[in-house]
Order: sequence, then C-alpha cells, then structure tokens
Amino acid sequence: MTRMKNRGREAKALGQILADEPKLFPAALLRLIRRSLRTVWDARGGGLYACGFVITFVYLEIRMFILDIFQAESVGDFFASQVSEMFFKYLGQSIENTVQAFIWPVHVIDMQPPWGLGVLAALYFLFPKFIKAPLERWLFDDADEGRAETAGRD
Repeated sequence: MTRMKNRGREAKALGQILADEPKLFPAALLRLIRRSLRTVWDARGGGLYACGFVITFVYLEIRMFILDIFQAESVGDFFASQVSEMFFKYLGQSIENTVQAFIWPVHVIDMQPPWGLGVLAALYFLFPKFIKAPLERWLFDDADEGRAETAGRD
C-alpha cells in the first residue's frame, strides 16, 4: 500500500511540475523513469538479464500503446477507450508483457535459430566489459541526490 501511495505522490508531483514549471517537467520525468529502471535493475540482478528484461518490457509496452493509438478512429475515441479499458486491458497486456520480458533470451534465440544463440552468447561476454559500466553510470548518477531528497522528508 505504501508503494501505491508513493506512486500517487510522484504522479501528483509530476502534474504540479507540469502545471507550474513545464520546462522542468522532462528532467523530472527522466529522474522518475531512471528511478523505476533502477528498481527493476536491482530486482533482476543488475546484469545482462536485467537489461534484456527492461528493454523487452519497455519495447512491448510502447508497441502496445502505439498500436492502440493507430487502432483508434479519433482522438476522442482513443481517450474514451483508454479510460474504459485501462484497468482491464492494460493490466492484462502488461502482465503478458512482463511474462514475455521474463523469457527475453528465448526471443533472441528464436530470431534466427543458429545465429540467435550466437548473439546471446556474444552479449553474455560483451555486456560486462563494454555495456554494464556506462549503463550503471547513467542509471545511478542521480541516485545519491534522490536518497538525499528522501532522507530529508523522513
């Protein structure tokens, strides 16, 4: 329940920033996205699997949203359908996307059966040497700032 309250506060704070200082909104949204990605990164072990999970999940969610936009007949129709279907359709599809993200290595192998396995093996060896450190720098460069803000509120 506390997590739901925190998400509500974050949404309210973003709305307030958008209303009061729209120029600061992109930076605030990016901080929120990075914090969410850090949570998933830590929960999935912070390695290649976590990175693949996040990329797959974000890709599937964006694809789902874009398909909904193109299937709508008008802007009003899009928003009306989103409000009425939000809890059921998005919840169900998000659960499906989560399951698909959990098995992302299977999708990589399945792309081109002999080559997919080679790509996955190459990622396994290349990720820790070339990708992990820059990615973690980007994810965690404002983590101390966020901890200081949270500590100041308690």
